[in-house]
Amino acid sequence: MKHAIRTMIKARLLPLVLLAVFGFLSCASLPPAPADTRIVIFHSNDVHGKIDNYAKVAAIIAAERKSGVEVFYFCAGDNFTGNPVIDQYVPPGEPMLELLNRLGLDLLCPGNHEFDFGLENLKKFAVRARFPFVCANIQAGDLLPLLRPSVVLKTASGIRIAVFGLIQIEAGNGLPSTHPDKVKGLVFSEPLTKAREFKSLRAGNHVLIGLTHIGYEDDLRLARQMPELDLIIGAHSHTRVDPAENVNGVLVAQAGSDNKFLGRIELLVRGGRVVEKKGGLIELNGPMAEDAEVKDMIARFNSNPAFAKVIVTAPLAIAGKEALGSLMTDAMCHVHGLDIAFQNGGGIRLNRLPQQITIKDIYTLDPFGNQVVEIAMTPAEIRGLIKNSFEKGGNIDLQVSGITYVVRTDDARQIKEIRLSAADGMPLDENRQFKVGISSYVASAYDFSRQDPGHSLQSTTAEALIRYLQSGVDLNVYRDVRRAFWEKTTEYPRP
Repeated sequence: MKHAIRTMIKARLLPLVLLAVFGFLSCASLPPAPADTRIVIFHSNDVHGKIDNYAKVAAIIAAERKSGVEVFYFCAGDNFTGNPVIDQYVPPGEPMLELLNRLGLDLLCPGNHEFDFGLENLKKFAVRARFPFVCANIQAGDLLPLLRPSVVLKTASGIRIAVFGLIQIEAGNGLPSTHPDKVKGLVFSEPLTKAREFKSLRAGNHVLIGLTHIGYEDDLRLARQMPELDLIIGAHSHTRVDPAENVNGVLVAQAGSDNKFLGRIELLVRGGRVVEKKGGLIELNGPMAEDAEVKDMIARFNSNPAFAKVIVTAPLAIAGKEALGSLMTDAMCHVHGLDIAFQNGGGIRLNRLPQQITIKDIYTLDPFGNQVVEIAMTPAEIRGLIKNSFEKGGNIDLQVSGITYVVRTDDARQIKEIRLSAADGMPLDENRQFKVGISSYVASAYDFSRQDPGHSLQSTTAEALIRYLQSGVDLNVYRDVRRAFWEKTTEYPRP
């Protein structure tokens, strides 16, 4: 009996002993840390080429560095696409590289728009960057020698900060939200699944951070599945998180978009672990101290006179996705003699064109350099395209020229019918093939069946829009235009 009791006690004590030993070894693997170390991490995300506030960012970071605390500056991706000063530069993105090098960026997790100018351009960017690229769920391809899954940064006082990166992928194709041709040869894995492999970084480091470009909702999921993290600095969803949120013991931060805010995280490390953490946003609007050298760099990049050229003076400002999408698709039809054209909502990057429309405005509205692709399509195939676009986000996505359409769904957003009407309101001829124009992005990234694979017209959607505006078209028609509709119905009439 006594032997059985001793055996039972040993069995129960063994896991506790092993846990204690493991905990001792984990702590022992950490280098000695000072009693208190205060760390400040500044962060930006989804800047999209908006460089004008970087002189303020530089001044804020420089002042903090002079205060004596340990300071880092992280970027969570999407520096390109959104400002022709950056996107039309030769080579594309060069001003961002020079500015981030000058600002002393410590770490970058690439976002989906880092790939918009192609893999070769991104590789050249990474080679000349004075900061490492970090992303764990890019698992194959010749970008990998320039990309680390994780890094360990060290403060002057010996604190070890482990950081791993993650990039978003789309559910349909398993690729980031960029033109599929731009990421050929790369293999991506699901980010939240991949993140679990980095729990082991907790041992041997004082601070563990996820630098992510997966969106706010997935950052929250990551925090719930991985309490080993001290901090998540996120991007992609353009979410303004102020103050930073504590989720499952993990601080979650994101700084909006377009360089309107600079994120600031403060950590206190005591006895080898983070004991205090807080974060918030610094609004970059209004008069503030500016770094003179960075201000001069920005002025130099902004001084391209070609972008200031006025294409047309419109009778009104053209505002809203419906009006701008109608304008863009009308341009494709007019310039290329198409029957119908579609423009995806994500490719409309402005909410408003001013009355005096410049070259810069057009390349801000449509910065991707996508080509116009012509496809011969039947009404049934057109419905397939619209169905796929609606199901991507559960809402109207494609703006259109040449027809109007109505998506009818039940309350659960399940599509019951898609009605197509010609410009005169009559139903389309179901037996006819129409010349349909779409961007090369839609042609590659949207899943819809068609007999004709399509062909490029060797002209970009932005070039078509410039030519259309120069043709003297009456722009009054875009005052209250709407061509795509969504109707919810609880009852569906039988045929």
